[in-house]
Amino acid sequence: MSNKSAGIMTSFSLASLSIVENRRSAGVLFGFFIWSLSTAAQAGSSLDDVTAELKNRWIALGGDASVSEFEYPSITPGYELPDCNASLEVNVVRHLQPGRNGVEVSCAAPFWRQSFAVELKVFADVVTADADIRRDTVINAGQLRISRLDTSDLHKGYFSNIDAVSGMLSKRTLRQGTPVTPDMVDLPDLVQRGQLLKIRLVRPGIQVEIKGEALARGHLGEQIRVRNTQSGTTLFAEVIGDGLVQVQ
Repeated sequence: MSNKSAGIMTSFSLASLSIVENRRSAGVLFGFFIWSLSTAAQAGSSLDDVTAELKNRWIALGGDASVSEFEYPSITPGYELPDCNASLEVNVVRHLQPGRNGVEVSCAAPFWRQSFAVELKVFADVVTADADIRRDTVINAGQLRISRLDTSDLHKGYFSNIDAVSGMLSKRTLRQGTPVTPDMVDLPDLVQRGQLLKIRLVRPGIQVEIKGEALARGHLGEQIRVRNTQSGTTLFAEVIGDGLVQVQ
């Protein structure tokens, strides 16, 4: 083999080695770049991580995540937590419940701790007034509607079915859009004090109706005092209809 040919082969081998080494170097650099991105992602921390943890705890308590939302009223939009190279520790100051809760978030590396408020909203179908309803009015279905509302502030309860409110008596004036709660309504009186009514006496195998007088007003299912107008006897009876009571 001539010196010229040997020189050509040597040059080719060196060139090939250079290409291999370059590829290896590029691979190492690319891998380091990906690792750096991964590390940076792990080091970052956000309120989304806190929300995810709170949501898991809410589910564990029997809450429905599909109708629940977590908000941070004391934190400005776009705020990010400091970087954390460890797992975030999320502690609820008290038992997690609908409404405002206190939360403490901390990190071990680097060490930091922050406390802030979190609002847990739970949405449901709620019966609301579709128009202004005056006090002492027997409510009809046309005055009501179903609205999707946050129930975290409805501590006295709420109705989810219009039929449950229709026919009830308003105990106060209800403005349009007001959620109807149990303390705002009552069963209407079917019997008024001094009203003449029928007293139904029920015994095994026998039923008798006599005339009587109401000594108190009463709504459906309520026990009131009545008087038998024929004998003058006073007794307690259950209101079972308009102007009708029953003694068993």
